[in-house]
Amino acid sequence: MQVLVTGGAGFIGSHIVDAAVAAGDEVRILDALLPAVHRVAPAVNGGAELVVGNVTDRGQVEAALDGIDVVYHEAAMVGLGVDLDDLPAYAANNDLGTAVLLAAMARAGIGRLVLASSMVVYGE
Repeated sequence: MQVLVTGGAGFIGSHIVDAAVAAGDEVRILDALLPAVHRVAPAVNGGAELVVGNVTDRGQVEAALDGIDVVYHEAAMVGLGVDLDDLPAYAANNDLGTAVLLAAMARAGIGRLVLASSMVVYGE
């Protein structure tokens, strides 16, 4: 199976990547490697293809979806003690990013999505 894991270099996403690679799936990761999440370069499973890009970028999302059967959507901007002035960036990355991904999936005819969330939804 061809799998895309958005946010696949993050905490939850990396575990999904590891499980999918172990199951024999071909895995592609789309991750923006935002400094708020990745203060150091993440260790990414060598059995997966890493694409550095953002789910808010239609072209990057469409390219990442090429040949994909199922998407695990874990990409999100996390809030660790940030200022309320950062709210537009969170809405762009989390809400708009999900909308861009869903629209691109519909155009590509990909109907399988697994969506999980973390503290990004409800805060610390």
